[in-house]
Amino acid sequence: MLGQYCVLGGCLAEIVFFLYKTGEAMLDAAVRPYIIRAVCEDLTRDVVIIDGHWAARQKVVDNITMETMEPCFYLKELPDLESDVQERSATYLMLYRILINVPAVFLGLFCGAWSDRTGRKLPMMLPSLGSILAVLLYLLGMVVVNHTLLIIMSGALLQGLLGKSSVITMAVNSYVTDTTFQEDRTRKLGKLLAMNFFGLFFGSLLAGAFQDVANLHTTLATVAVFHGASVLTVFLCMEESIHDKMPSEEGFESDYNKHNLFSFHGMMESVRVLSKSRAGGRRTLVLVAFLAMFLNQTCKVGEQDVTVLFVQKPPLSWHASSYGYLLSVDYATMGLCLLFFLPVLSTFGHMSDISIVLIGLGCKLIRTLWAGFCVETWMVFVSVVIGAMAGIITSALRSILSKSVSDDETGKVFALASSTETAAKLIGSVVFVNIYSATLHLWPGLAYMCCALVYLTLIVIMVWLYKEVQLMSRHGMTHGLSRVAGYWSLSPRKTTSVVGNAGACTPTTSSRSAGGRGGGSGGNNNQGEGGAGKWSKLTTLPTIREPEVDTSPNEKEDESLLPLSASATSLSGIPAASSP
Repeated sequence: MLGQYCVLGGCLAEIVFFLYKTGEAMLDAAVRPYIIRAVCEDLTRDVVIIDGHWAARQKVVDNITMETMEPCFYLKELPDLESDVQERSATYLMLYRILINVPAVFLGLFCGAWSDRTGRKLPMMLPSLGSILAVLLYLLGMVVVNHTLLIIMSGALLQGLLGKSSVITMAVNSYVTDTTFQEDRTRKLGKLLAMNFFGLFFGSLLAGAFQDVANLHTTLATVAVFHGASVLTVFLCMEESIHDKMPSEEGFESDYNKHNLFSFHGMMESVRVLSKSRAGGRRTLVLVAFLAMFLNQTCKVGEQDVTVLFVQKPPLSWHASSYGYLLSVDYATMGLCLLFFLPVLSTFGHMSDISIVLIGLGCKLIRTLWAGFCVETWMVFVSVVIGAMAGIITSALRSILSKSVSDDETGKVFALASSTETAAKLIGSVVFVNIYSATLHLWPGLAYMCCALVYLTLIVIMVWLYKEVQLMSRHGMTHGLSRVAGYWSLSPRKTTSVVGNAGACTPTTSSRSAGGRGGGSGGNNNQGEGGAGKWSKLTTLPTIREPEVDTSPNEKEDESLLPLSASATSLSGIPAASSP
């Protein structure tokens, strides 16, 4: 719509993700303490402390001159009540995670195959719309005080039904993959994830500041503003990277018609990404990447939910706003590492994706071991700095996935990845919050030790995969292995380009494989044999993704051996050059 007038058109995906994550971080940082406060108020709804003794709240009305205390403001002096609030809050935090994540898992699976056919814009907008509606319910909960917890859980369910972060993560990662070259993929996805962490940093910082200088009403209203800005940016500025105008080929149209949003066939296609046989051992790489992504996210969310409880009990006894500041430092350090260290490791250090994952896992292991022994505030903040490099784990794993699947599986694989991470959030919250509750009186830090054990297991798995890839490359058992230990270079394929006038919203690309294909707009001066001048003019027009030709494995292998400018598939559609 207004895409050609956007000044920052080349990084709109990052802007949208930043706005969404800012709003999401503010909401999460505000809602978690809100739940704890609501639990305390529910437990003490009919009682109050008068002259140092528990009494029915009605006595406050009958004896207005007596000194009274609201129990929820003095939890530090009431250890029995604090223990009850902690245990019941853990249950509600777990329920909150279930309601906000389970529906998003299934919607993400449906949206993956659907977005591969119809586009990425709607999946980018739905989660923000859900958050805006949830904010309205959270505000209502402050008015209807007798049912605050029920209304909070209803808002969480509404967020989950409209996708939350699962759907928008799938959409923006697919959009970036649609419009980038393969050799730039790790860096570009890292930049997108950096915007994710910077958004979470900014949102957490704002949440802490607003709770100190304003109130919860103002915080929630600001959340709605950020999500509204995200929706408007997508609607007004972004162009589709995939268009609903697929080529008419035999058997293709009927398959396409099956992919409605809530198509069971489309959901099963997303799931089959895991089981599909792939050349060169790529299926093993996909399976291990999904396992690592699941376990990493499980520990990450479990650690966050444990921390929000851990820092509010003695000896730390933090104020609710302090947790927001902790999150802001955590996300800022991870974002900086992604923005500066990841390009150094990937582009200049030429490290494989698996090696990058191992560095992140090592930092995360040290962080969780340290966190279990924190008894001072400075120790908690040091722990998040130690684990700052953990942000590169997800970026490298997503890069591995994008390089291991074909073009028409981009949305599916990222949908499945987002749903896997969302399911991990649910499981992580349930498992680690229950571990914390069960070991609270024994040693609260035991939950962190369980996280460390999981990360140690992941390190062992990734080292095994590293050695397996080295072995396969040494014996020539893989095709297109351009970097030792975990970096596959896929055969050249066509991709989507969103090309417009100067100032267009998305970068102009025509191939996600190195150098492009003959007959595309191509980069790096690669043009098809014959008709190069004619076909280079296509760079002034929008293009759409074409389905991959269903060729036999032998034909695909033969094609991958051709020069990039003489691929059999790309040459078949180009007119022969006229004789001079």
